Amino acid sequence: MFPLFDINRRRSFPVKTLLIIAVNILVYIFVQPLLPDSFYISPQKFLSLTSANPLDPTAWGLLFLSMWFHGSLYHLISNMWFLYIFGDNIEEDFGKFYVPFYLLGGMVAGLTHIYMMPQSAEFFVGASGAISAVMGAYLIFYPHARIASLIFLIFFVTVVNIPAWFWLLVWFFQGNVLPSLLDSMSYVAYWAHIGGFIFGVIVAFIVRPIVRRRQSETYYTPYYW
Repeated sequence: MFPLFDINRRRSFPVKTLLIIAVNILVYIFVQPLLPDSFYISPQKFLSLTSANPLDPTAWGLLFLSMWFHGSLYHLISNMWFLYIFGDNIEEDFGKFYVPFYLLGGMVAGLTHIYMMPQSAEFFVGASGAISAVMGAYLIFYPHARIASLIFLIFFVTVVNIPAWFWLLVWFFQGNVLPSLLDSMSYVAYWAHIGGFIFGVIVAFIVRPIVRRRQSETYYTPYYW
């Protein structure tokens, strides 16, 4: 299943989401090609730097930077596409807390990968952990929205509108939990996706009643169908 768009209208222009996308693109084109390997982080490197000082600024700085780097053009485009689909509605719901939520989700995702793969010396990069947090929040806020998706059945391709709860849970379990247990495609940081997604679910579950109460006071009605 490849998502094309969500059938879940937004009420405002997604400025913050588009700015995050723009920063990722600019970093990939103009910054990342100039950086040496010392700017990348691996679980081994992070744990080594923090072994003497848990608050080592280099370790935490490199972990923060890792969510703005990407391994390939396809990696960048696919991540930004997912963020654009799921981020706009969550941006509306979280308001001024959207960017802090996104960044903290990326950090939690990176830490999950580090502590589940402590012996790995492979650098890990990408915004997918932070985007997974956004997707986890989407599951809680909009489980009944529809995700228009390309479905590939051997030689047959079609577009199907899939409930968000089903799409996201299939992505989470089949696309991340199962491969992590089977240790397949080890170059993918599945644990980062898992950690980010669970973080997003927990935060959204906590704040959803508050957000919905505030929105109801302004006569807000969820706009999916």
